[in-house]
Amino acid sequence: PDGYLRDCPMEHMIMLRILVVLTSVALLIPTAGAEPSSAVAFDVATVKMLKSADPVRGEALAKEGKCARCHGDAGISDDPEDVNIAGMSASYIYKQLKDYKDQNRDDRDMYKTTRDLDEQQLADLAAWFASQEPAQPAADRNMAPAVLRLVFHGDPERMIKACASCHGQDGRGGQFDHPALAGQYPEYLVYTLTEFKEEDRSNDIYSRMRSVAQALTEEEIEGLAAYYGAAVPE
Repeated sequence: PDGYLRDCPMEHMIMLRILVVLTSVALLIPTAGAEPSSAVAFDVATVKMLKSADPVRGEALAKEGKCARCHGDAGISDDPEDVNIAGMSASYIYKQLKDYKDQNRDDRDMYKTTRDLDEQQLADLAAWFASQEPAQPAADRNMAPAVLRLVFHGDPERMIKACASCHGQDGRGGQFDHPALAGQYPEYLVYTLTEFKEEDRSNDIYSRMRSVAQALTEEEIEGLAAYYGAAVPE
């Protein structure tokens, strides 16, 4: 109020002005973790591009880029520490490829593979791998009650969403940027969840996976990996 300001001692006025300046400066400083974690927006143009993507062109690009060295001829890797991308949604694969290209997801080999590709080529690659037959979960899945609770109910006390709420009741993935978990190797799932937990991977929108992974114990991560995991091809 004007009356307070007129009657306010000089030292209080000085402190008040300093506080206003500091508050203004603070508003200009980005909050930790507030930076965009991905430049991908599934707007109308992006969805149209993905729908019109050509898997035949994508197959040719996959051969040119020697994708088979890590992901197998049709998107199923022989290395249990690599992701199986066969049958994942084209939107999820496209997002990861774009994040590698933009260096929002850190991997030198993947950056070299994607840096010279345009967005349509990334979409074509995604369409090719999405059209392939996915890997199947192992027969001897971990059906422990504690694991099933996390899969289908989560843990509200720790603010952990049910895995199925984003990744589907069957683990085959959800819309846009929710990948399939079923059919991934346990070793890969442990590796990537640990990456999120330790914030070595940070291209998840709104830190969703980092928040979940940081709340999970190592035993829970291993249990979930065993539940969703596939057997390694012989």
